[in-house]
Amino acid sequence: MHRIVICSAMMLNPEGELLMVRKKGSKYFQLPGGKIAAGESDSEALVRELREELQFDADPATLQFIGRHVTQAVNERDTLVEGYIYLIKLAMKFDFPPQAELEEVQWINKANWQDYRLAHLAEEFVIPKWLSGDF
Repeated sequence: MHRIVICSAMMLNPEGELLMVRKKGSKYFQLPGGKIAAGESDSEALVRELREELQFDADPATLQFIGRHVTQAVNERDTLVEGYIYLIKLAMKFDFPPQAELEEVQWINKANWQDYRLAHLAEEFVIPKWLSGDF
């Protein structure tokens, strides 16, 4: 079985909504972020991916590590995804148009999150933390 290592952001706006993205050709919504390149730290990869996908310049000093989770990848067969997840609390709600490989960017809330088909990393690790109200 293959393994990919990614870094993703649990991005929350002031209303407590969670930002999810859907890549072109995928049915699943996932957290913004992506694969860590050789020689990159997880936070460097996240800053780069957020700039590429959302045109968002994250300040590395504000990234709050919330955990690591390993699960089955949804878009790659016979592959585990190891995700390093960081919290980013935004001071305002941004409208992020899809960039790079993204087809859709969506703010979800606690009333409608079940209407979306979510990647395992989000569903197993991030959604329970978000619904708990700890953030």
